[in-house]
Amino acid sequence: MPTREEYAEQLEALTGAQDPYRTEIELGRKLVTEDPVLNTNGKTPFEIADRFREWRLGTVGTTVERRKQRSYYSREWPVRGNPVIMGFFDATGYRTPAGDTTWWCAAFVSWCIQRSQQSKGVTSKTWPYDAGAASASYRTWGQKVKEPRKGDLAVFQNTSTSWQGHVGFVHSVVGDQIMVLGGNQGAQNEYNGGEVNIAPFSMSGGSRLKFLDFRRHEALG
Repeated sequence: MPTREEYAEQLEALTGAQDPYRTEIELGRKLVTEDPVLNTNGKTPFEIADRFREWRLGTVGTTVERRKQRSYYSREWPVRGNPVIMGFFDATGYRTPAGDTTWWCAAFVSWCIQRSQQSKGVTSKTWPYDAGAASASYRTWGQKVKEPRKGDLAVFQNTSTSWQGHVGFVHSVVGDQIMVLGGNQGAQNEYNGGEVNIAPFSMSGGSRLKFLDFRRHEALG
């Protein structure tokens, strides 16, 4: 499986609307490496995930241009694949997504966990790396808990297919509603296929997703 860098080397030989330009890949990498929060030791996966939410809100950057760029790079693009989102798959066993159209909620969670672990000097894969990029990989990860805290995971299953679903970080729980910080979640301020934000999910179930349980693991901080 190619890494993001190896995939970038292949781009010139590829055709199709979903391939990002090399300059877009380079800018995406620069936006990540320039962000002090994403490169600070000791950050939890939740804190790393929340930084991308701040990107989407357009609050991160010393210039108007940088703030706009980061906001754009934390959501799916209408034509070409967003290379930052595609880069999240580097933290999974599936590194050749179809642009940013491949469901990326679990890849986002995995990337945030990997980034947090590496900042602590931990290189062992303590998350479902080899299981690929499916949210189902997190259904048995860590321990099931009844009283979640911020930063735990909320895991859902698609009501029509057992292997599909959703996973994200718990922000808060109020009654029957879970506020989930996650990737590939529907836009709340403009139309796009998916972005990083905090969105409400029902524990009693909806038309598409059924809540399974909350998961806790030491790697979550």
